[in-house]
Amino acid sequence: MRMVEETIFQYFQPLIPLILSSMLLFLLIKQSIVRKRFLKGRLIFTFLLVLCCAIILAFFNEISKNTDTKIIIQWCLIGIDVFVGLLYILFSENSSSKEQFNKELLMTLDQSKLYVLLDKKNRIKEISSLFLEDLGISEAEALKKNFFEVIELKYRIFKLNGIDISLKDLNIYFTSPDTKEQTLNLEIHDDYGDVSAYYFDERPIFVFGKFSGRIFVGNKKSSSELIGMEKNLAESTEELDMIKNRFITLLEETTEGIFFTDLTNQTVWINEVLSKSLRIQSNNLKLQEFMDRIHPDDLAMYKTKLSSVNNIQPKYSTSYRFNIGMRYAYIKESGTRITNGKTVELCGIIRTLDDYNYEKTQTELDVIKGEAEMLATMNQLYKQNRQFQAVLIRLDSIAKINEEYGRAFGNMALSQYIKLIHKNFVDEQMIFRLSGLEFMAIVQDYPKMEKLKNGIVHGEKLLHVDATFGTKKVKIDALMGICDSFDAKDAKDIYSKTKEALRFCSKPQFNASYAYYKDIR
Repeated sequence: MRMVEETIFQYFQPLIPLILSSMLLFLLIKQSIVRKRFLKGRLIFTFLLVLCCAIILAFFNEISKNTDTKIIIQWCLIGIDVFVGLLYILFSENSSSKEQFNKELLMTLDQSKLYVLLDKKNRIKEISSLFLEDLGISEAEALKKNFFEVIELKYRIFKLNGIDISLKDLNIYFTSPDTKEQTLNLEIHDDYGDVSAYYFDERPIFVFGKFSGRIFVGNKKSSSELIGMEKNLAESTEELDMIKNRFITLLEETTEGIFFTDLTNQTVWINEVLSKSLRIQSNNLKLQEFMDRIHPDDLAMYKTKLSSVNNIQPKYSTSYRFNIGMRYAYIKESGTRITNGKTVELCGIIRTLDDYNYEKTQTELDVIKGEAEMLATMNQLYKQNRQFQAVLIRLDSIAKINEEYGRAFGNMALSQYIKLIHKNFVDEQMIFRLSGLEFMAIVQDYPKMEKLKNGIVHGEKLLHVDATFGTKKVKIDALMGICDSFDAKDAKDIYSKTKEALRFCSKPQFNASYAYYKDIR
C-alpha cells in the first residue's frame, strides 16, 4: 500500500507544476485576447515554463533513480509550484481589474447610451437597458432575436444614411463582414408617423481573425431635434451661399489681381484683372506654365519661397520678374497658405511694380500732385489752425539705381519708397512731388509724427532702406528736412524752412541724414 502511495505521489508531484503553468499560459492567452495586445514577454516565459515542466514529467522516473538528484528535483518542483501559484494570483488580479473596468464601462454605457452587441447573423447577444426602455420590451424578448426585427416591433425603419431601405436589405447589408468602422443614421417612424432617428457608431468584431458580429453604440434623435438639425443645416447652407455670392461679387468688381495656386494639383487660377495685366490669355493654367514665364535668375528664389510656406508661417511675400510679352515686368506676390486637409492652396494678390507703361497704371507716382497743390493744401491747414509737420524728402540714390539697373527699375524703387511713406505716415493724398527726386509729405497725426521720429532717429532705418526685387537688392537712401507748422507763419514760409533743414543735413560735415528746423535755427 505504501509503495502504491509513493508511486502515485511520484507521478503527481511533477504533474502539478505542469497543470499550474498550463493554467497560467491559458490565463495569459485570454488576457491577450481581451486587451487586444500580444503579451510577448509573459507568454514566452510561461511557455518555456510549461515546456520545462513537461520535460521533467517525461524523464522524472529516470531522474529519480539517483537519490541526490531526486531530492534536488523535488525541491525545484516545489519552488515551481509556489512561483507559478504566485504568478497566477498576480495575473488573476490584473485580469480581475480589467474585467471590473469592463463591467463599470458597460454599466456606464447601459445608463447613458443605446448599445447592442450582435452576432454574425444580426441576433442580439447584449443590449442596454436604455435601449430596451426605448423599445418598450424586456431583455428576454430581445435576446437571440434579429436586431432589426426587434426594432420593428415598435417602429418602422425606412432609411439608412438617407437612402430608402427595407428590412430584408438591412439584414443582407449587415450580414457580410465589414472591417470598416462607420457612422450610421437609421431613420424610423412610429405608428403615428412621428419621425426620429438612431445615430450609431458601428464597429465589427473579430475573434481569432474571424468575423463574429458587430456592436452599435449611439443615441436617438427625436423629431424636434431632427427639425432643429435641418434648420441649422439650412441656415448654414444659406450662409455659405451668401459668402459665395459675396466672394463672386468681389472677384468681379475688384481692381486687384487675385490668384489661387493649387499646390496639390499644380494649377493656377487668376482673375480677369491679373490676366490682362500679365498678358495671359486664360484664367486657368498649369503651375509650370506660370513658372516658365518667371525670369530664370528669379525662378530658384521663387521656388524656395513657396517651399518655405507652411502651417506655422502661412503668409508670404516676394517679388520677381515676369514675362508679360515683349519684356519682363517686376511683380509683387503676397499670399497665404490654406488647406482643407485634401488640397493645399496659396491665395493672394499679385501687383505689378513697374506698370507705368500701361494705359491705366497703379503706381504711387501716378496719383500724387505737385507743388501748387501742396502750397494750397498747406494754406488751407493754416487757415483751419491745424497743426502738422512738413517733411521734405530727397532720394539722391535713385539716380545711381537708374544708372546701374535702368530708369524702369529706378522708377519702381522710387514708387515703392513713396508708397512706404504714404502708407505709414500720410493721411489721404498728403504727399506731393516737387521735382524728379524731391517730395513733400504732410503729417497731421501726432502719433505718426512720433513714429516718423523714431524711424529716422534710432538707426535712421527709414532713411536707408534695403529693397529686394527678385534676385536684385538695392539700397534706397533718403534725406529729410522737417519743420513743424508752429515754427512757420504760412505755407511758403514752412516750405522755405524745410528746404533750409534739407540743405543743412546735405552738408558733408553733418553726420545725420535728417534735420529738424527747430534744432538748427
